[in-house]
Amino acid sequence: MKIVLESICKEFFSRGLRVEALKNISLEVEDGEFLTVLGPSGSGKSTLLFIIGGIEKASLGKVSFHGERRSSGPMSAMVWQQYALFPWRTVKENIIFGNEVRGIPKHERNRLADQFIELIQLKGFENHYPHELSGGMQQRVALARSLCNDPEILLMDEPLAALDAQTRTLMQLELLKIWSQFQKTVVYVTHSIEEAVLLGDRVVILTSRPGQIKEIVKIDLERPRTLDMMRSQAFHKISDLAWGAIQDELLKANSKK
Repeated sequence: MKIVLESICKEFFSRGLRVEALKNISLEVEDGEFLTVLGPSGSGKSTLLFIIGGIEKASLGKVSFHGERRSSGPMSAMVWQQYALFPWRTVKENIIFGNEVRGIPKHERNRLADQFIELIQLKGFENHYPHELSGGMQQRVALARSLCNDPEILLMDEPLAALDAQTRTLMQLELLKIWSQFQKTVVYVTHSIEEAVLLGDRVVILTSRPGQIKEIVKIDLERPRTLDMMRSQAFHKISDLAWGAIQDELLKANSKK
């Protein structure tokens, strides 16, 4: 078992008021699993991701990796909704940044960067700057930068949300292709039911704030996943099950605004 969350709670104070973000989250994530997380806005999806990654601390509860209670630290890499690329660095310079910081020899980090540039199909764009790339291309660079550090765990916070619908669909397929090659453990936050079902092995559905696990839906679809699957009866059945679990929570979340 790679990740184990035990009774995770998170609260914070905003303008003197106590806000309970997460309540009693217990969850196990298997090695190599692609876990997707759904929930209304404000349900604590990103907060849960940050706790796993050690960016935030839980108020109560325990996070374990391989049976040891600790932060994921260098085991994990985060891919954000905003691409978070350094605008003054080229594609290749962005990709090698993590290995540069870690002191990897120059010839080795260049070799790795070239490998990942080929993987994300950006050969010929090595010396371009982020502002010269489309949104989809920038997100590929962000993904390659994370993978180049060889993390065991990828934490992805709505990484495709800023893309147009067509580019988003293409990137979903690219992400599945890359994941099948590297078999990283992925925890992926999204607002899209269809995306959660297409990508994941399981979908964790959170309640409205405070976020609790309402249901975990197992996705019994063959891999590799294809767009044709999204038209299948099996896909719609799973999507309907997820929608049925989340729709009441969306209404509750809206009533709290």
